[in-house]
Amino acid sequence: MSHFIDQLEPAAQQTLNRYLQPVCFSKGQCLITAGAAGDGCYLIDSGEARVELHRMDTDSERVLCHLPAGSVLGEFSLLDGQPRSTNVYAETEIAARWFSLADFQKLCAENPTVGVAVLTALSRNLTTKLRHQNDQLAEYIFAADPDKETQQMVAGASTAQQEFASWTEDRVDALLLDVAETVAQQAAALAEVNVADTGIGVVADKILKIQFASRNICRSLIGQPAAGPLQEDTARRVLSIASPVGVILGIIPVTNPVSTIIFKTLICLKGRNALILSCHRDALRVGNRTGELIQSALVRHGAPVGLVQWIKSRTDRRKTAMLMRHPDVDFILATGGPSIVAAAYSSGTPAIGVGAGNAPVLICADADLRAAAELVVRSKSFDNGIICGSENNLVVVQAARAEFIKHLEASGALVLSPAAKHQLTAQIFDSPDEHMKREIVGKSAAVIAAQIGLPANPPPRLLVVPVHLDELSGPYGHEKLAPILSLFTVADENEGIAVCKRILAQQGSGHTSVIHTRTEALAKRFGLAMPASRILVNAAAAQGCIGIGTGLTPSFTLGCGTDGGNSTTDNVTYTHVLNIKRLAFASGS
Repeated sequence: MSHFIDQLEPAAQQTLNRYLQPVCFSKGQCLITAGAAGDGCYLIDSGEARVELHRMDTDSERVLCHLPAGSVLGEFSLLDGQPRSTNVYAETEIAARWFSLADFQKLCAENPTVGVAVLTALSRNLTTKLRHQNDQLAEYIFAADPDKETQQMVAGASTAQQEFASWTEDRVDALLLDVAETVAQQAAALAEVNVADTGIGVVADKILKIQFASRNICRSLIGQPAAGPLQEDTARRVLSIASPVGVILGIIPVTNPVSTIIFKTLICLKGRNALILSCHRDALRVGNRTGELIQSALVRHGAPVGLVQWIKSRTDRRKTAMLMRHPDVDFILATGGPSIVAAAYSSGTPAIGVGAGNAPVLICADADLRAAAELVVRSKSFDNGIICGSENNLVVVQAARAEFIKHLEASGALVLSPAAKHQLTAQIFDSPDEHMKREIVGKSAAVIAAQIGLPANPPPRLLVVPVHLDELSGPYGHEKLAPILSLFTVADENEGIAVCKRILAQQGSGHTSVIHTRTEALAKRFGLAMPASRILVNAAAAQGCIGIGTGLTPSFTLGCGTDGGNSTTDNVTYTHVLNIKRLAFASGS
């Protein structure tokens, strides 16, 4: 692909080249940061750049496009001088030339003829980009007809589901056991690829999550009736009858791809549904491996491989939109950021999505403070704090504060001083929107501490940041997908309940909240007050919300009810992907 400078006369090219500076970028390096000053542009000579929207949520798709060699990158700034509107990363190694705004202005002053020629060529290049982007936007907004690959996937899924619908319960359960065990046995290898590709989380913790999502979820399904007559209310003469939903689209997040894939596969197959998976692009390789393992079990049991399919190449928002709006896709299970969940709900296809987490944790004066501290550290450090239901905000009664902090430190937490808090704040939050930087998500407390020069001997498991109540609406009062916890101090339990409600009202409404207390009546009062679907008592939130160590239904898709903009408050399971019919006899017949 040729540069815009190839449109110039040879003499003008020679003049322009004197103002260009050669630069190189390694794979993954950031070339342009959203919000930064627009001080020049790059001419890409070799390699490929990835242009991303600046988004607050980790899981939602943010890639706008990829720019190959011959492209101009950041030329808006030469024309309007405004701050950058996107982030740009090197998808591969890049060799480029830098054309600064200052040098452009100097060129125009020293050689106006060449300056005008450059400006004309840049403008022509820019209008070409805008026309292309208009075409892309039109395809997305007006839902262009599904492409051939999408049509084939959905048709294959529909045919496979119709064949699968007649399987007996025992045959389905045998398949589920094989699928679950096949993935569980490869948990270590899958976890390694997962962390290597996404840069998020801890291999050992992901192994545990994958095994739980395989074996424990499977155990919760085996023996449960999921087809035909389920139960009869003999008094009212009403018989419940289950039938499949049909073809389901499963949206998979970057934070927990393997565990979410196997979870959705098991509950969908239990209901005799077909499943098409759309993974986040950063989890594509591990998604492909997991899908291949699942299909190998399908083959062994004589099931049609079209039952479980996935987008295998670099994901495209238009492809996911085509699937969401396809008339033969019957249902969407959306796990991810607010943007993708909103897209699922607005697609016109029935959907279950989940809301953002931001769990407040009330530490009462009568709590077992040692046990509470140990649970908090173990939970929020698990997989580097990326489980949506994990603790995010400690709300500690003043009478318990000093002892609780002592136990936090004994359990491996580093409680920051005001100076250290200032250092941390400057490094981990984006400006001006003050959301956590993407590169901090899923990193360990030790790595984060080292990046900002905090003492790390021994390496901390968790960073705890004491914060004043006046800062509740700031970044420390929001979700933090890292082993970082804010600590707010309140006068008593009454103020603590009010603060927990305020936290949920600004983010995390409907998701999860936690209380540590020895008083059952206080726990019940807390539960009645919280606008949350899961209220845990004396439990580790990261594990307890998904059904580890609590009586909640084992699940990796956690509904948040209408408080969180969802259609259910449940821990989603196979019953949510069934159509339940009711055969009702006339009274007295």
